[in-house]
Amino acid sequence: MTVCITGDVHHMSMETRDQEYMDRTEVEAAIEYAEIAAEYDVPVTLFITGKAAVEEPDRVRTLANMDNVEIGGHNYWGFTTPVHKGWRALEKLTGGRIGSWNGPRSFQAYEIRKTIEALEAVGAEITSWRDHAYRHDEHTAELLAEYGITHFSDVVEPEGEVRKQGELTVVPINTPPDHEYIYHAFRTPEFVEESDFEGPFGNESYSVREWKREILSIVDNLTAVDEVATILAHPGCMDLADNLETFQELCTSFVSTSECGCMNQIQPNI
Repeated sequence: MTVCITGDVHHMSMETRDQEYMDRTEVEAAIEYAEIAAEYDVPVTLFITGKAAVEEPDRVRTLANMDNVEIGGHNYWGFTTPVHKGWRALEKLTGGRIGSWNGPRSFQAYEIRKTIEALEAVGAEITSWRDHAYRHDEHTAELLAEYGITHFSDVVEPEGEVRKQGELTVVPINTPPDHEYIYHAFRTPEFVEESDFEGPFGNESYSVREWKREILSIVDNLTAVDEVATILAHPGCMDLADNLETFQELCTSFVSTSECGCMNQIQPNI
């Protein structure tokens, strides 16, 4: 097993910039995304906010009941509470000496528990985790392990390798994440040209089909050396880019292969 297709799914009351352009919820897009993947026997891991399970319990339960879907945690509120904002401001004020995006340790522990409980209430068993916007701090890994998480995918890292970090298996995103690197919704060529974004994969953006070709090229390189390739393709982003057409093409690239698997099946090479 060398390819893991993942996506992040947010509650609609979060009111993200992408959501302004959507004509359905992210969870609704995720259901179609998972159904497309199922047509080609491709498993997917969807990291879902706890609040999405509270706002759309029946839809998240539909995902939890699908044989090709693993559900992971993606925080509860997406760092939008006054506690998060205050702790983040303190981090900025003190130059990183105090504070973080995740809030105080005790609050972060509370949010992890709350997320797991919300997702378990709709039938999901949570052993994988990705923080919203890849935001974690020195407490995150220890807390996740304490609450039964085994797999952690919270870093964008070209050529990154699966490895152990304490009790967790770290699965880096080692292909360009769609949201940061494809044109969609507000992220137009003009927006990109005016922004100063430069991520681990550089500052170049792609059409969604150019992104797919780049993804498949990197996957070939990684699998050739027996490394896990982890793809981040958000259901909402794929929906906005071209109504999930390219996502379907991506799935056809892995049809009838034993090389695809969910996050919780991945183990480091030893």
